[in-house]
Amino acid sequence: MSDEPTSRLSSEQVLALKFAAHRQLTRWSNKRDLSPHQHAQRTALTRAVRILQDHAFADGCELRVPSDERER
Repeated sequence: MSDEPTSRLSSEQVLALKFAAHRQLTRWSNKRDLSPHQHAQRTALTRAVRILQDHAFADGCELRVPSDERER
């Protein structure tokens, strides 16, 4: 795997992200007590998986910095 920054995720990389997200969500589903931080992460990860399921990402996606983070 390359450490060089990329401006685009391939379809294989999107699939790998979905797989990793589902795997982590499965781990957390088997854990009775989550810390508040883990609970927030699980919520964010669930939303991310739903977004990545969109057909628009089937061929990969371009990565951009959100406009509110460019000014930091």
